[in-house]
Amino acid sequence: MEQRIYKTVEKALQAESRLVLYRDILNDPLVEKFLFLMRQIIRPETDSEEVISAYCQFTAAFLPAAAKILTQGKYAWQNYIINLILAGDNLFTRQAQVDEPSGMSLGLKKMAQNDLRYLQGLAVIGEELIKEAITQKRGAALNYDELPSWEGLCQNRDEKNNDEAGARLFASFHGLQEWGEGLEVLCDYYRLNGAGIFGRYHAFRWVRQNGEGKLDGVQNLDTVSLNQLYEYEREQSKIVNNTEQFLAGYPANNVLLYGDRGTGKSSTVKALVNMYGSRGLRLVEVRKQDLADFPLIVAELAGWPQKFILFVDDLSFDEQEGQYRELKALLEGGLEARPRNVLVYATSNRRHLVRENFTDRRISGFDPENEDVRAMDTLQEKLSLADRFGITVTFISPDQKTYLAIVEKMAAERGIDIPKEELQQRALKWEMSFNARSARTARQFVDYLEGQLALENHD
Repeated sequence: MEQRIYKTVEKALQAESRLVLYRDILNDPLVEKFLFLMRQIIRPETDSEEVISAYCQFTAAFLPAAAKILTQGKYAWQNYIINLILAGDNLFTRQAQVDEPSGMSLGLKKMAQNDLRYLQGLAVIGEELIKEAITQKRGAALNYDELPSWEGLCQNRDEKNNDEAGARLFASFHGLQEWGEGLEVLCDYYRLNGAGIFGRYHAFRWVRQNGEGKLDGVQNLDTVSLNQLYEYEREQSKIVNNTEQFLAGYPANNVLLYGDRGTGKSSTVKALVNMYGSRGLRLVEVRKQDLADFPLIVAELAGWPQKFILFVDDLSFDEQEGQYRELKALLEGGLEARPRNVLVYATSNRRHLVRENFTDRRISGFDPENEDVRAMDTLQEKLSLADRFGITVTFISPDQKTYLAIVEKMAAERGIDIPKEELQQRALKWEMSFNARSARTARQFVDYLEGQLALENHD
């Protein structure tokens, strides 16, 4: 085999033996397939058909991933490796989130630079070199049309990139002779965008599998923004101000968003992470049945520089449900203090969160049907849960005038151009036929109207 190809492949394989901080990258399934392909190329006893098989196996696995990579063409594989670097969770990436490079030890920086060089050696191998190696294994010219081209398939993709910080870092690394020289640029990225799973995702769900809980990143987050939630600016301002305090590192309160169905409570919380994700805000959705896992969740979030909102949607409890005690302990009164980087935002259609019954109210005199000797204590325990949220914001259903104002603003945003009177008549008819009056009803009506007008114009 030509010495140039041999040395390039050998350098790529150094990553397998010499990575330290970013060693987890070797466990990535695509990296494993790529390293297997490199070993097949370099082994004298491997024939060309075995190398072709390894190349096709890698290409088949890589193509779905390549569709999601920022810059395409010859940089597709390089960018895949850079993505793995950005998602790294290790001593260096954690320190880079909170310290300037000047504040890090020289040994840690040197170790990170060495890892970046080894990963560059792995990343810069393109399909052209691999096809040259196969030709030399075969001993005859290779018809390149026989082999799939991941670079060729990726070159024609033209899609705007919304991750501007990622795009700038990718472009910077492409222009470097040595990736180790990009340490400060990489540190800036980690400090601004986070590292590990908290750098890759802005929103998470706490999920349980096989009896264990874990954070699961939300790939396609709802893109709703606060300025799309019309006519609730006053309610939003209280939540925004509290969130601003939280992000600035000042004391802030847990928040209960209470009110009627379809008024935008959940959307308001989701919009916060779209608004403040670039400033380090992260959203973790926790189901009511998983409230007992709060100590585990909090332990996983403590110590990270990001700020986390634990989001419990549609929160309410029946009398026999005891999970509300776990929430009470987290909000206030537990033995372990809640970390300063964690708040709880919850939505509910019920003001006091825990269902009361008339038995709870029979607190005077003897009631043979009430087996609770301390009925007043029981009632107070249930009512105290809502009181432990420092801020309660009430969302009420809009009156007709406000409902129509929401419809008009949504229609204008979508570019729906019909006479105002017709729009209002249709909106009121929809309201009477479906779901009562709410901001959600307004959105559903505008969705319907936009679709109907599109069909009419198409015909």
